[in-house]
Amino acid sequence: MSTADEGFAWRGATGPRPVLAATVAALEAMTSSSPERLWALGEGEVTAALQLLGRLSACVDAHLVSVLAEAKRRSLDKGEGWGPVDWARAVAPELPQRTVLAANTVAESADEPRLAEVVAAATVACGGDTASSLPVSKAAQLVRFHRSVRGLADPKQLDSLTDLLLDSARGHGGLSEGDLAVALRHTSNELRPDRLVEHEDDVRRAHRSMVKSRGPLGLSRYTLLLDDEGAAVVDAAVDALAKPSRDEETGELDLRSPATRRADALLDLVRRAVEAPDGVPRQAKTSLVVTIGLDVLSRRCRGAGLTFGDALLTTDTVRRLACDAEVVPVVLGSRGEVLDQGQAKRLFTPGQIRNLWLRDRRCTFPGCSKPARWTDAHHLVHWADGGATDVANAALLCRAHHTVVHRQRYAGSVVQGDHGPRVHWELVPGSYDDLVEAMRRRGLHLVPVEDPEPEPPGRDRPRP
Repeated sequence: MSTADEGFAWRGATGPRPVLAATVAALEAMTSSSPERLWALGEGEVTAALQLLGRLSACVDAHLVSVLAEAKRRSLDKGEGWGPVDWARAVAPELPQRTVLAANTVAESADEPRLAEVVAAATVACGGDTASSLPVSKAAQLVRFHRSVRGLADPKQLDSLTDLLLDSARGHGGLSEGDLAVALRHTSNELRPDRLVEHEDDVRRAHRSMVKSRGPLGLSRYTLLLDDEGAAVVDAAVDALAKPSRDEETGELDLRSPATRRADALLDLVRRAVEAPDGVPRQAKTSLVVTIGLDVLSRRCRGAGLTFGDALLTTDTVRRLACDAEVVPVVLGSRGEVLDQGQAKRLFTPGQIRNLWLRDRRCTFPGCSKPARWTDAHHLVHWADGGATDVANAALLCRAHHTVVHRQRYAGSVVQGDHGPRVHWELVPGSYDDLVEAMRRRGLHLVPVEDPEPEPPGRDRPRP
């Protein structure tokens, strides 16, 4: 029996069956379309064929959502212990798994009133309107976002934001899947309490890993797992050295593959770090560009920073990284205008770093013994809050305690101890905000003050 005969066997007394008969007719037409004779078409016809295939593909995806939704209403996907995706793959093994997963996600929401607009936008292509439709893959992104935050967000605010994201993603000129993913993650962070966002950042940071395994032909394979912050730093450092360049002696083109160039760049970075003399501060030589609003950076409202690689960094992360040369913030005003693209004067010079090494000797956080070469130079009053880039406004902190100080908003100051200047930390959450507010009211800048307490024993300090 031919494909057409199979389709007409489903016809009943009321005429052609919805969707089924049209699908059979379309399949019959497509399988007899003679693609081997495409050479007979003109250039305009080839372009038109591609455009029509795109519309046909969108129409098929939209119908797939409708069919799966109807199957769920009849519980067809629950027979014989099947899961919905397994059932669909068993019935239609030709469907790619990614397509089935996305269509099933949208179909599961077909009868949810709060997601009715999303489902309608995903299925509007059934009627041929692909210009204003929402691709099923984007609809699945919106559905997953809505489900992930609906238990925490205000219902009216969530519905309003979902409608806004829907309007931004639909149609030919809508957000791409990648841009929509960035927007959804940012919106999700804004809707959830700060403590949850910070906890998730901590969890991701704690799961950084690098695993070595055997590769082919005697090579070694390194698998690196990083959070957004770590990935952004590595990308900025590696990309700066991985660009193709002509041989300086012969002028020949760089024929290395992109993957090989990135591997060589990473090795160059490691060699530079290993070969640097012990007494030379290893200040970063690459720049990570982060776009962030001035109100967000100054903590007057919630938000995040966005790298050129579309990684979202929390405000705390941007402020911590901005203490050294690893990040160049592009600060935006209320209308999106660029107010600042990073200032060289906010970065500590190698000479200042050497002075800090001599003064602090190690991480200044109470109880930490990490050596100076494992530390960053931290602005005690952040440069975004008007803090100066000088030794009197600086302290060495290891990476872990640098994160703690920014997260807990601890205040620090340079005080005059028995053996010269030292850093005193006020380990009260939010003490930094109190310090900055007091300084602003009094119009003062950070200056050394009298030592508020005796210097801890065993703290080895250079003699004057």
